[in-house]
Amino acid sequence: MNAVGRAILLVLFTIVLSAPAAAVKFRRPFHQGLGLGYGFDHNYGAAGCTDYACGGKCYNGHTGSDFPVGLGSDVLAGAPGKVIATNNGCANYGYYGNTCGGQCGNYVKLQHADGTTTIYCHMQLNTIAVGNGQQVSCGQKLGQSASSGSSTGPHLHFGWNSGGTKDPFAGGCGNSGGVWVNQGGYNGAPGTDCEVNCACSPGQQQSEGCGLCGTRTRGCGGDCQWGGWSGCDGQGPCSPGQTQTEACCDCGTHSRGCGGNCQWGGWGGCAGPNPVGAPACPTGKPGVCAVGEKRCVAGCLSCVETIAPSPELCDGLDTDCDGPVDEDATEMGPMAPPLAAELIDLSAPPALRPGEVAVVWATFLNVGATPWPAGATWMTATGHDGGPSALRVAGASPDGWSSYDVPVALLDPTAPGGLATFIFPIRMPEQANDVFTNFELMVAGTTIPCPAPRFELEPLRLPAAASGMTWSRGQGRPMAATTPDATAEEHELDGVTDDPADGTPPGAANATPGCSGTSGAPAGVMLFIGLVVFIGAALRRRAPRSTD
Repeated sequence: MNAVGRAILLVLFTIVLSAPAAAVKFRRPFHQGLGLGYGFDHNYGAAGCTDYACGGKCYNGHTGSDFPVGLGSDVLAGAPGKVIATNNGCANYGYYGNTCGGQCGNYVKLQHADGTTTIYCHMQLNTIAVGNGQQVSCGQKLGQSASSGSSTGPHLHFGWNSGGTKDPFAGGCGNSGGVWVNQGGYNGAPGTDCEVNCACSPGQQQSEGCGLCGTRTRGCGGDCQWGGWSGCDGQGPCSPGQTQTEACCDCGTHSRGCGGNCQWGGWGGCAGPNPVGAPACPTGKPGVCAVGEKRCVAGCLSCVETIAPSPELCDGLDTDCDGPVDEDATEMGPMAPPLAAELIDLSAPPALRPGEVAVVWATFLNVGATPWPAGATWMTATGHDGGPSALRVAGASPDGWSSYDVPVALLDPTAPGGLATFIFPIRMPEQANDVFTNFELMVAGTTIPCPAPRFELEPLRLPAAASGMTWSRGQGRPMAATTPDATAEEHELDGVTDDPADGTPPGAANATPGCSGTSGAPAGVMLFIGLVVFIGAALRRRAPRSTD
């Protein structure tokens, strides 16, 4: 084939592809053999009206064709098409000028293969039998007639639009060549024959849902008839709203649901009932958390503690379940532990000169459940690194400490609720050592853990000069020197608890330096007291563990 021939074929092919679809022809949109009631007005705004045949079967300004079908008559599609709009919600009886549905009331609007549209107005409420996007065939029921919208009585308004509203009837005064398959005579009813009985337009495709969210399709053949449906493709594994439940672990179940896309959602959390009777079990945890009961947790049998961890209290129990008992507890619990002490009063100098010796008084309340035994209850002293304290007063009892890390021991037992006062000397070293010292109570080799069994001292180093004063640890103010008579103050170091002969308040002094076991005041002790009185300060109460 030469170039000219190919060009001619291309032009012809283009003409075929671009040619508009043939005009669609219509049957009458109802069953009854009724003629036209009121037709299209062709006088274009002039008074009165002119119908398609230049007669007067119309009314002024009318743009459609009204057929006097009774209430509830079937309304039929005039030709195959696709539903492009519907309205359902207007009362069955309207009135002239009623705006419901754009004055059309309840209606169905179709688009046909040639691009033209038809509209079927004033239909009965809740009788519309088709939906948007649906393909309908010629003569298929669309709904039933009524008088909804702008209407004065039951009838069907049939409107045809082809680039504007047109009259479907052909006549001397009409504006179209007519679109009825069989128009019939003047005032007669159009015929009921469909155009070639086409169900579709050749090449048209149709798809619809099927199965579990799948789709199937079909095409329109050259005979204007639909072909068969394809298989249902793209189905999901489940039906929307379906649920599935299965066991998980050993005591519970979990579920999942099927979504609107026919796909399973995620599994929910496992849950189940707890075992009957809540059997006891060991949790493997320390302290009060050691005992548990069997419960269904996330679908699995688990041993859950019956007592949850809580802040540590001084009660002889590991309430925070971390292993150690009563560690760092600063508050008493509901019951007293075997060993517990609370610092009630502390007096110590805030500053000392090199070589200067002062006395520390520390009074503790036994808040535990067991007595503090004499001889086996002592105050220990350690430096920053756990080594010996730089404040140690060396030498034999009674002037020095009992040992390098024990300033004083208890001579008399102290019952629960009783007070024990520990009195011992400290000395500022000649050299600028680290003098920080931690003092804490110990019973029979066991450190009392709580709530306030210890205090810390770190006196300031004063210039090396003579001084006849020392200061109260509590207030830091000088105290007037007193006579070296130990009985003039209730600070005697006689090692006797609550000695009635010297007027000591009950429980005020029952410990001595160096763990002295004598009942009288040794000469060394009296000399030491004299020195303290001359340089001593008023000894006041201070808070536990304070270092100011």
